[in-house]
Parts: sequence; structure tokens; C-alpha cells
Amino acid sequence: MTKLNMDLVCQVAVMVNDLEEGLADFRELMGIDETSVSYSDSRDAYAEGRLTEVKYKGIEGVYHYHQYNFYMGGMDIELFAPLPGYEEESNVVTDFLKENGGPGIHHLNIRMVNREEGIDYLKNDLGKVPLYDLYHLGRHCAYYDLREELGMIIEYGMRVVGPRASMTEDEIDKLIRYRED
Repeated sequence: MTKLNMDLVCQVAVMVNDLEEGLADFRELMGIDETSVSYSDSRDAYAEGRLTEVKYKGIEGVYHYHQYNFYMGGMDIELFAPLPGYEEESNVVTDFLKENGGPGIHHLNIRMVNREEGIDYLKNDLGKVPLYDLYHLGRHCAYYDLREELGMIIEYGMRVVGPRASMTEDEIDKLIRYRED
């Protein structure tokens, strides 16, 4: 049996109803690295070609949300909310908020040691198809709904994101060395 060989959590994604209120709450309750705050709007990302081949539940389309990314505690936090006027659109953000009765952690972005083998295992052995599948800046991202099995959604990206993205492979190896102990 193939295991999903994860070696690094790069990001935690949180869905909120209102983006500005969500960011304000993080600032007030947790504190964030203010120099790391960046904003993105899906409309701009599509128009600029940063988001392509986007599929939600297997349906290719244009989905509307906006987000902040920021660093907190050595981790990248991705804060998503529906774009005003698109709260009724079925997409990865709005459906999560409806299903869960409000805000919450949506997914973990992880780096896999065996990405292609792991995705093949999810598809062929577990019958999983991506909940959300896209290319961001030319790199493939696939979100798998493993709430039934693990209680979470996982995103298998193709790169390390957030403050850990600047780490060297040696620094990452030290961080994940626990596997050898």
C-alpha cells in the first residue's frame, strides 16, 4: 500500500465570510507579520493568467473569491472569502462556508515526498478526484477531500509556499529529519 508521504506543511487555509473582518480578527487575536500581507482577487488572477484550468468538483469555470496571505508563526496563512456579489455562487469558498455554518480551516497545503505516486494512489486506489484543481502561476495544485478519512482537505501543491519557501533544501531536511529518528 502506498502512503501519502507528506514531509512539510506549508500553509493553512481559512475560509471567512468577510475578508477585511477576518484579517482584522487575526491581527487582533494572533498578531501577524504585517510585512508579509498580500492581497489577491480571483478576477485579476484569471485576467492576468495567474489562474488557469480551474475546476471545482470537476467543472471548469471562473470562480469568484478574494484572499489575503500572510505569515504567522513560521507558516503561511491563506485567508479566503467570497467576493461581494458572489456569495451565492457555488465555489470552493462559498460551499465550505455554507456546509460548515461559517468560518473555519479549509485545508492544509502540504509538500509530498512522492507527489505523483501519492496522487496516483488517491485516484486509482482510493477513487478520489480533486475537489478543486487548478494551475497557479503555471504550477499544478490539487485539493483532495479527505474529511471522511482524515477529517480534512489537503492541497498537494508543487512548491513550498510562505516563509518556508526561502529555506534551503538543507534547512528543510533539518526541519523534517524527525522521520529518520
